[in-house]
Amino acid sequence: MPFVFRLAIPFLVLAASALAQGGRATPVIVAEVRQEPLQEEVALVGRVQPRRSAQVASESEGLVSHRFKEGGQTVKAGELLIQLANDPLRASLAEARADFKLHKANYARSVELLATDAASEQDVHDDEYELERSRAKLQGIENQVSDLRIRAPFSGHIVQTLTEIGAWVGRGQAVAHLVSTDTVRVYVNVPERHVPQIQLGDEAAINITALGGEPFAGRVVAILAEGYAESHTFPVVVETLNPQGLIRSNMSAEVNFKIQQQGTSTLVHKDALVNGPMGQVVFLAIDGKAVSRPVKTGLSHNGFIAVEGQLQQGDLAVVRGNERLRDGQDLRILRKHQ
Repeated sequence: MPFVFRLAIPFLVLAASALAQGGRATPVIVAEVRQEPLQEEVALVGRVQPRRSAQVASESEGLVSHRFKEGGQTVKAGELLIQLANDPLRASLAEARADFKLHKANYARSVELLATDAASEQDVHDDEYELERSRAKLQGIENQVSDLRIRAPFSGHIVQTLTEIGAWVGRGQAVAHLVSTDTVRVYVNVPERHVPQIQLGDEAAINITALGGEPFAGRVVAILAEGYAESHTFPVVVETLNPQGLIRSNMSAEVNFKIQQQGTSTLVHKDALVNGPMGQVVFLAIDGKAVSRPVKTGLSHNGFIAVEGQLQQGDLAVVRGNERLRDGQDLRILRKHQ
């Protein structure tokens, strides 16, 4: 009998201790429920293209006598690319200069003779006409001779030279492919549901996987009016500076847009979500008690998640100590999460 008595005493003590512990308030950390406009982050893959790309063409004609640049080299605006030779054209230039000199002298003599009535006004007008005609012819040939020196229209990289020394180049024929990469553009196809939320000048981050490192700061410079019927997307052009030339044409790029959603959304801290038997819930601290609210989750933004449910701005959602909470459980708030 004494043996039974000694066993009963510890059992009663443990039961009383467990009961006391069950009645204690659970310490928790809370964060306020927010109502804010929400930005959706959309990442799309595009391809890099140079801001300028041109087939440099000749404005004159002749044989290639010198090629100053090769494919892969850089060039500055106005720098020589190709020198053409055209002996007949230079002979025409000498003839045009002589013709201009003659008509200039004839006009000057007619003006002098008119002062002494030795020439008529018609003679002066005829000589003036011949002078201006020869002047125009001379300027035209001088321009053609000047165009024998083909220069880069802008600074950039030569992708390919398209002619060889000794080859004949006709007027309008391309002699080199030149691209400018000091500023590059990324072309991405944006789903039509996002296009109305994107505006010219919007900022976008450009990630080049091949380069690694920090993303490049870009901005939207064009939204094309015609899209693709098959994919329901519209081309959007994002531009970024490339002073060091690290970004090359046709590189793959990921563009991250921050698209502002219409209206406001209810946001809770990501740690406030708890998986329950019926789905996700958020425990609110109301009058010192735990109250669960079923929610449907949406987009995430800066550590917060948009939810739909019976929550209001300013409600205190439990973010620490909520793993084993039950409805009606006493709570003791330690602090608010900032």
